Amino acid sequence: MEDRLPGRLLAYAVALAFFLLVPPLLHGQVGPAQAFTWQEAVDLLTPLVVIPLAWWVLVATGRLRGLAFVAFLVIAVVWVAGQGIHLAANAIGDAYPGGPEREAFYATPAGDLDHWLDEVLSHWMWHVAWVALSVLMLALAIGQDARDRTTRESRAVPALAGAIQGAVFFFVTTEGETWPLGILASVLLLAWATSERLRGSRHPIVLFTIASAAVTLLAYAIWAVRFGWPLVEPCSLLHC
Repeated sequence: MEDRLPGRLLAYAVALAFFLLVPPLLHGQVGPAQAFTWQEAVDLLTPLVVIPLAWWVLVATGRLRGLAFVAFLVIAVVWVAGQGIHLAANAIGDAYPGGPEREAFYATPAGDLDHWLDEVLSHWMWHVAWVALSVLMLALAIGQDARDRTTRESRAVPALAGAIQGAVFFFVTTEGETWPLGILASVLLLAWATSERLRGSRHPIVLFTIASAAVTLLAYAIWAVRFGWPLVEPCSLLHC
């Protein structure tokens, strides 16, 4: 099923881009609770779409079994738990208008807990799971050569998918203040995938990983040069 990987990787990357970047722009209330907005409604679908697409990619390697399958289940549980905590805690904070009213809420014990769940625990759980998923994908691709069957098109699609994921990963980890994890993970994944590429591998996941990590690191560098260090949250500048 390796020949199906490029399309599956692109579907996975596009889903990441849509479900991680679009919901924060949706603000209209839909109920049933007063502060339940389209952001929360759409974000409820994120793990229901992204996790199955990640599984779809991993299955195409033909090696998702045994310990690899158990690892995927653990990663999926951590991702869903982290993102679910983020969705709920962020929605509660957003129920207060920005400014003095929200700051007053965050000054209370309940608000402090909500802020920690939203900005610390959930982000790190979710983003560690995302990194672990990338590691698992690359690990299952090691030793599988596609050098005799790849075409220019089949190499371009994984590279495009990787570039999309890399841009999304940059934005989400910078906004979530987990960029130290993002930098370390991107450097290690880039080194690992590049070493496999230098050995002759043209496996789609290897190309996907190289493009993703390279775009993420380039975006970090550009952002740091443009706006300084430590990295500034994009939404504080883009008002998203």
